[in-house]
Amino acid sequence: MEHFRPVRGLGLAASVLIGLTALGNVAEAAVGWFTWSTAGDLWAGTATPADLRNADTANVLVDWPLTLLTLVTIGVFLVWVYNARINAERLSPETGHRHSRVWVWLGWLVPVVNLWYPKQVVEDIWRTVGPPSRTISKWWTAYLLMWIFDFAYVRFYVNGRLTMDSFLIAATFSTISAVVGILAAVLAVRIVREISELQSTPVHR
Repeated sequence: MEHFRPVRGLGLAASVLIGLTALGNVAEAAVGWFTWSTAGDLWAGTATPADLRNADTANVLVDWPLTLLTLVTIGVFLVWVYNARINAERLSPETGHRHSRVWVWLGWLVPVVNLWYPKQVVEDIWRTVGPPSRTISKWWTAYLLMWIFDFAYVRFYVNGRLTMDSFLIAATFSTISAVVGILAAVLAVRIVREISELQSTPVHR
């Protein structure tokens, strides 16, 4: 039988990273509005092309670290999920899991099934330590909406025409993504904390 894997420390690390990523998304939205405002000043004649280039530089300075932070956050979170999955199998061998362990990782990468497999993996872990909860469904809905609006923002910003409307739409999509992302982050942290605490109590070992 595999050893029980402590998840509280890893869960704390994942929670902190999730929170930082959510704040990074807020910063990204703020830079989007700064770019829109600078573009408006440029067309009004109160700013220079150098000011718009500075706004573009601010975008780069936020986007690249945020991308790296997001990748690290996903990695730590998935390691936590994998360890929690192993613990779940030990704590409740009779509780079935809809997907094998490999889908803890592949579920996020394989197109189409990544729309629901990760949610099911977490739900199955949750069922071994607590009663059914709507928290996971709320988290997953917020998470999907966050990525939909984030994708729309990036797609529109990259491919859109450089007009005031394009900057405005990009900033709006980025803001919606950030707001929904905060909700997803709060719910994700709650899920991580509760599963970690329940798996860490002596009775479950």
